[in-house]
Amino acid sequence: MDVVAESYLDFLGCGPEPGTGDDAKAFAAHHAACKTALAHLDALVKLARSMGAAPAEAEEAQVMLIEAREALSQFDEEDPDASEEQC
Repeated sequence: MDVVAESYLDFLGCGPEPGTGDDAKAFAAHHAACKTALAHLDALVKLARSMGAAPAEAEEAQVMLIEAREALSQFDEEDPDASEEQC
């Protein structure tokens, strides 16, 4: 879980910034990839819990998932190009 979380944070920092003139399609693709990475981490948390992982370890990853999903949902609301991509 730590490796996936670290990779996610590295990938997140490398993406196009909203509102800076970066390609809207590149932003949408990066955003979708971030959501996919979070789904992967979520599956790992569930697997770790089912295999008896220490509660603190699973809890730390769960907190990160919640925070990351909240941050991504704000981009969904703020990105003016998001509605164009859905059409």
